[in-house]
Amino acid sequence: MPFLRSLTSIMVVTAILSFMMGCNGLAGSNKSGHAEGARGRLGSDESASTDRWTTLRIELFERNNKPAGANSITDNYITQYIQKHFGDPERIKVEFITIPRAEEVGRLQVLMAANQAPDIVFTYDLPTVYNFFTQGKLTDLSPLLDQYGQDLKAVLGEEILSYGRLNGMQFAIPAKRVLTARSTTLIREDWLREAELPLPATTEQFYQALKAFKKIRLEKYGETIYPYGHIDYYHIAPLQYSFWDWNRITEEDLYADPGWIMPGNKDAFKLLNRLYHEGLIDPDFHLDRYAQQFQKDLVNGRVGAATPNTIEPVYMGYLAELQKNDPNAILTPIDPFTNANGKKTKPILEKTGMYIMVPKTSRNAEAAIKYLNWMAQAENYITLQNGIEGVTYEMENGLPVTLENEEANTLLFNYFDYCIILNGKYVSSTDEQLNLKANASTPGFEAFALQSVEYGMNDGIATPQIPTILPSEIKYSAILNDKNDEIFVKVLTAKPEEFDSVYDQEVAEYMMMGGRQVQEEKHRAYQNHK
Repeated sequence: MPFLRSLTSIMVVTAILSFMMGCNGLAGSNKSGHAEGARGRLGSDESASTDRWTTLRIELFERNNKPAGANSITDNYITQYIQKHFGDPERIKVEFITIPRAEEVGRLQVLMAANQAPDIVFTYDLPTVYNFFTQGKLTDLSPLLDQYGQDLKAVLGEEILSYGRLNGMQFAIPAKRVLTARSTTLIREDWLREAELPLPATTEQFYQALKAFKKIRLEKYGETIYPYGHIDYYHIAPLQYSFWDWNRITEEDLYADPGWIMPGNKDAFKLLNRLYHEGLIDPDFHLDRYAQQFQKDLVNGRVGAATPNTIEPVYMGYLAELQKNDPNAILTPIDPFTNANGKKTKPILEKTGMYIMVPKTSRNAEAAIKYLNWMAQAENYITLQNGIEGVTYEMENGLPVTLENEEANTLLFNYFDYCIILNGKYVSSTDEQLNLKANASTPGFEAFALQSVEYGMNDGIATPQIPTILPSEIKYSAILNDKNDEIFVKVLTAKPEEFDSVYDQEVAEYMMMGGRQVQEEKHRAYQNHK
């Protein structure tokens, strides 16, 4: 049996290497990616024109999360698969242009202003998208979508596509969110057992658990830990929502009013201020906006609880790494933050993900839509999201099940950045439960993922989506986003006796810097839409 297993492994590896060599060199290609065989056949101007290749440049997020042993994010099995199965048949060289995730909006704005943006760009920031639209910087994709995008239209559906359309112009292709759970709180259950505490079911129990973590880990082991990690404005929302007075908040308020002025919001930040001054969160939280240090701290046993994106610890691999470092570690989903009505209110995501655009300066809009349409074909999005069948995943009852091995860890850590038309793993346009199972199929973490989604959706509230251009939001969004970050840090770190005055002053400044104009325009837009 050992010999047979070894022989099977050798055969699999040989097959993969043969495929990758063919992709990496394009079976006799030069460095430009143009097939040498095609070049050798050129004998006239007409044939040269026929065999001419195009370069399609595509934005790619650089998250600086590449695990040891992984290939470059611009040259690996997935990028080679894209080249071989899309690029080569279409005579298109596919080139990925990396942009740091932490700087993506600013970098994209600079590239667009300089007319140097890739052929396919994207962002989650809708005011930025609308700004490009009003400046006439985006290609109308409507005719190309009708001509070359039938598979794309079938996967996304009319409702999703409508959010990228204004005045009859398809200015963007919105990605489809497969799951709308936004974030889920996690806790070190093994630490709770050591402290003889139950899984927290309320905000107060959560707070007591954090205090116990600090006391026990410091006194017993002399360790410096961060009982509550991943502290930023986006991810503290479940705690924040639990303090809001939902009896005084309408759907219109939720759409139009900034969170800073919501009834009860100050109390949420007063608790966070308390956690900061009691040493229950990382004192340098403001330096880790995109949670890169948080992941390292959690993996190395320095974090007791956190509220990351739902299922993120699984699909980004750091839960597996934690358990590899500490086989006794138990990270468990919880749903503790409870409002005055006994509800676990929290935000859930809209149905759309990133907005994919083709700049007006691009000469390759047709190739761009062909690429997105190719991505919408089942055999391709299955590969882009799951890798190599038999190596990184197996098909079981119609589901791609990720295998627990080093190949999967080093290939799939950023699969979502290649399959840009889908946020979340996707297998069916009609069976949502099947899609849920696809996102919870990693061996050993199925129950963790399903529980995370359940808690992430429990009492979830979606903010209304109104597809309309708000000039004030375009004008002030960058300023207000920066002010959001500034307020967040100032109110968390303010001296407790000065908290109220700091909070009130900072929020007043926010409203004067454009917050009031955006709020008023949003109220008008909501009323006109309804």
